Amino acid sequence: MRASIAMLAVAGLAGTSAFAPGPGLHLRSAPLAANLCVESARPLASRSAVGITMVAEDGQDDRRGMLQGLMAGGLAAVLGASAPAHADLPQGRSVPLGARERGRGPEGVNKPELLPEGDKVNIIDLEKFLSKGQAKKIDAKLAKLEQDTGFKFRVLCQRYPQTPGLAIKDYWGIDDNTIVMIVDRGTSKSGMANILNFNVGSGVDLTLPPVFFTRLRNFFGTAFYVKDNGEDVAIENAIEAIVGCLRNDGFCTDVPQDMKDMRNKKGLF
Repeated sequence: MRASIAMLAVAGLAGTSAFAPGPGLHLRSAPLAANLCVESARPLASRSAVGITMVAEDGQDDRRGMLQGLMAGGLAAVLGASAPAHADLPQGRSVPLGARERGRGPEGVNKPELLPEGDKVNIIDLEKFLSKGQAKKIDAKLAKLEQDTGFKFRVLCQRYPQTPGLAIKDYWGIDDNTIVMIVDRGTSKSGMANILNFNVGSGVDLTLPPVFFTRLRNFFGTAFYVKDNGEDVAIENAIEAIVGCLRNDGFCTDVPQDMKDMRNKKGLF
């Protein structure tokens, strides 16, 4: 009987070790791992007392002598082993930094020197996707949209990392009623990257929810659409769809059907 109880006590300790972030066990949450690290920093005598008290509360005073050594030694082995695994980790983390953190996207860029000089414009085309005439028409359309509706719609054509990046926030005075459409071919060697991305303020959601922008970029921004029509037509038609929905009192959740029907045709500008 005593042997069985001793084995159960050791098994209980082994179960506890499954939560300790030791080698090969980096899938546990940071709060739990942090608690274990705090526990492992306590003096061994204190940890032993905790184990002894747990047994005594069960009324098993006659087993105290036999289990004291097991409990103290087991806790020391389990908790002591967890400390080295955290020695080189940032505070509060139970797993090392790895590809997951490093793969969350490109680093931010802030290059105000790439902003255009002179009067502010509503479209910045660093990649020359558009002719001067096309860019001028788009700029006027977006200015009129803001005047009539209060929504700011801005367009940035870039090739990361050659982009003003964070500098556009102050340049355009981006707020909750602002949409920024970013046109970027990307760095994919296959040439299959979607060229459209959006930064949308929270004040736009009631008129154009996130699903609208997802469907719009999956229609106008795909490599197939760009190959058949060119970047300029993809940009013009995406802008026209957004402007039309912002001027409409309705609730747009998809690209208007009439624009879907004009696939492979010249833009509306």
